[in-house]
Amino acid sequence: MKKLLLLSALFAASVSYSQDNSGTTTSTPNKIKVYTPSGSSSSTGKSIDNGYKWVVKTDLLAAVVGEFPIIVEYKIGRKFSVEASAAVTNAFWSNDFNLSDDSFSDESSKAALGSAFRGTLKFYPSSDYDAIEGWSFGIQLFTKTTNREYVDDVQELSGKLDSKTKNGISLIISKQIFEDSNIAFESFIGVGMANITHEYYSSTFNNSGVRINQLNKTTESAPNFQLGFRIGFGN
Repeated sequence: MKKLLLLSALFAASVSYSQDNSGTTTSTPNKIKVYTPSGSSSSTGKSIDNGYKWVVKTDLLAAVVGEFPIIVEYKIGRKFSVEASAAVTNAFWSNDFNLSDDSFSDESSKAALGSAFRGTLKFYPSSDYDAIEGWSFGIQLFTKTTNREYVDDVQELSGKLDSKTKNGISLIISKQIFEDSNIAFESFIGVGMANITHEYYSSTFNNSGVRINQLNKTTESAPNFQLGFRIGFGN
């Protein structure tokens, strides 16, 4: 008898539960978040960009040629970025390794400060990464001035400058990677053309034997090559 009552109670509870849930329900599949190196999809299906937006860096190899830059790169689109650089130059190398006989040698001059400015538009073609990670191609406009100061009091040149200015355009190919600590590393090569203006002094004597210091100016176009290894911090 007890078993019959127990079975009757279980049957009644089952019927009551099925009636309470007799409405039809439509199941919706769970949305899957897909993570990529540069972003992820949200639960609403909209893309959220959690990639790097900017990086500040300097070029270690540029120091070899007397250029000490601060470089800022900023992402302006999914595959594009802009990069700007400002640098102090210090011409500890000669402005002209093939000095003519009437030019003053480096023994009569010392390194002086100059400046350099560069602007680059970069495109990142990789399907695995958005700007500003991975391989990129860029067009760079630049100007760079290196100065050496004459120190020859005998020839009355102290304070005057031997100055070389390069203005040009280059194609830049680079690869930039980020470590987990937000440290960025970039290596690049650049090939282009530059218009070079060189102003320097030479010494001559007139018919009376008086020394005359003459300012000379030469202009030429030449290929321009760049190599760089940069390190910086991004977010």
